[in-house]
Amino acid sequence: MIDIIVDIETLGTRPGCPVIEIGACAMDPDSGFIVGNFSRRVCSGYSFENVKEVALGITYYGWKIERKTAEWWMSEPERAETLRKIMATPFVADNADALVAFIDWLHGMTDDAAGVRVWGNGPTFDLTILSETLLDADIEVPWHHTWERCVRTALEMAGYERGSVAWEEPGPRHRALNDARHEARKLWRSGALGTVSEVTRRLRQLGTVSAT
Repeated sequence: MIDIIVDIETLGTRPGCPVIEIGACAMDPDSGFIVGNFSRRVCSGYSFENVKEVALGITYYGWKIERKTAEWWMSEPERAETLRKIMATPFVADNADALVAFIDWLHGMTDDAAGVRVWGNGPTFDLTILSETLLDADIEVPWHHTWERCVRTALEMAGYERGSVAWEEPGPRHRALNDARHEARKLWRSGALGTVSEVTRRLRQLGTVSAT
C-alpha cells in the first residue's frame, strides 16, 4: 500500500484558477520511504510579467490570476524568484498532456488508483483545484472522492507541533514536488501515516527517528 501526496502551484485559490505546476510523491506509510516522485510544469497561458503586472495593479486578467495570489507571489524576493523559475520552465503542448502524464504516473505507482489515499494540504485547495482542472480538460479524476485526505487536519489530529520537521529538500519551498515531499515527511513523522505509538510519534517529531 502507498499514499499519494499532491501539491500544486497556482495563480489563484479557487477552482478554475490557473495551475502552473503539479508535484506529487508516493510514500510507503509504514516505512516512511518515498518510493516515487512526479513533477510537471503546466501551461497556464500567463507569464511571470503578467503576474507581476496584476500584483502592481497595472492590468487585470479577470479573476483567473487572483490579485491577492499575485501579491503573495511577489511579496518576497525569494518567492518571486521561485515563481519566475517555475514560469520559465518549459512545458508540454497543452494542459492535457501534463494532466495525462500525472494520471499515468499515478497508475504506475498503484494497482488501484481509485482506492488509494490521496492527500492535499487543505480540504479546498490542492485536490479540489486539481480535480476541477482535470474535469475542465474532460479527464476523469482517477481517485474516488472518499479517499481524499487533508494533510493539515491529519497533522492537527496527530498533535503535530508546527515546524518540528525541518525542511530537507535541496530546492526551494513553493516548488510543487519539494512541497509534496515535505508534506509527506510531516505526515509520517507526526504518526498520521501507518501504525505508530505515541512515543514513536513524538520521537519522529523530535528527529530521533528519521524518514528517508
